[in-house]
Amino acid sequence: MTDNEARLMSAVLEYEEGHRRRTEHILAVYALSQLLGFRHSLPEDQKRLLSAAAILHDIAIKTCKEKYGDACLENQKRELPRLIRRFMEKAGYRGDCIAPVTYLALNHHGYDSRGGIIMDILMQADLTVNALEEGKGDIPCPGIFESSGQWLLDICRKAGGK
Repeated sequence: MTDNEARLMSAVLEYEEGHRRRTEHILAVYALSQLLGFRHSLPEDQKRLLSAAAILHDIAIKTCKEKYGDACLENQKRELPRLIRRFMEKAGYRGDCIAPVTYLALNHHGYDSRGGIIMDILMQADLTVNALEEGKGDIPCPGIFESSGQWLLDICRKAGGK
């Protein structure tokens, strides 16, 4: 974990104020995205973007619930750019990292429009964690897992119902 990542993760966990489900989700998506990035031998610059996106991908949920009473995707997309910029600047990220991380977070549920290996990994990590959290062995959009192979889907199927 880089210094920026540590500052970003700390700030996000503090922002979540111990909300168990969101905190566990952030940590799990981050950890799984790290593993998948390693398995794909991502270069360092892509790893940095993936790590920040994994930490921030759902950062708007809390704000949307407080502000709108609803954290639907439309509301999250309205709040994400401002929140991502604020957290990344505070954590010391270069300005040129903000736009790609914002793009990843805004589109990580756009399963029909693929956005390269970093987007695939973020989607895979998020879908896997969601399936495990919900106790399901089935993942929607299994085609997203083409670049990682069958092993990740198998893990989720084994965990289903446990």
